[in-house]
Amino acid sequence: MHQSAVAYFTNGRLILAPVSRTASGDTIATDPKWFGKSAKKAVVAHALSEALNASRTDVADPTADQWKRQFIPFQDAAAVKNFKTFMRDALRVDIERTGDTATLTPFDNLGVKNGFEAREGEGRTVAIDDLEAAAGTLLILLGLRPDTGVVTAPVAD
Repeated sequence: MHQSAVAYFTNGRLILAPVSRTASGDTIATDPKWFGKSAKKAVVAHALSEALNASRTDVADPTADQWKRQFIPFQDAAAVKNFKTFMRDALRVDIERTGDTATLTPFDNLGVKNGFEAREGEGRTVAIDDLEAAAGTLLILLGLRPDTGVVTAPVAD
């Protein structure tokens, strides 16, 4: 079973949402939930689980008008008035669950006109049965927690 979610961090808010595939093969993120940047890892893990479990395939294709308005709930979750403000400092991580693992892929923000681009090779895979580890990895990739897994060499005098 393949399930997806997306996480954004913008305007001091962490936003998580399920991503579903439409009947025509497009993807659509819906029902975003937001948290402050100091959200506890357990809360983020629970929200991540809910988002992945809400991911579906073969959902109805939105109408043209629905597509135009599709991102408004994300702007509301971020407490911003428009897409330009949302994108100003937005960070994004995609979460893909396949079988018993999840891959978290960070994206570069290319601005309002160009959207996001995956940072290939920088994704991290975690066991999905440890949602707190997945949430911790998500928080690290969004820059909200230090990456304590990286060993640094001492600086020479």
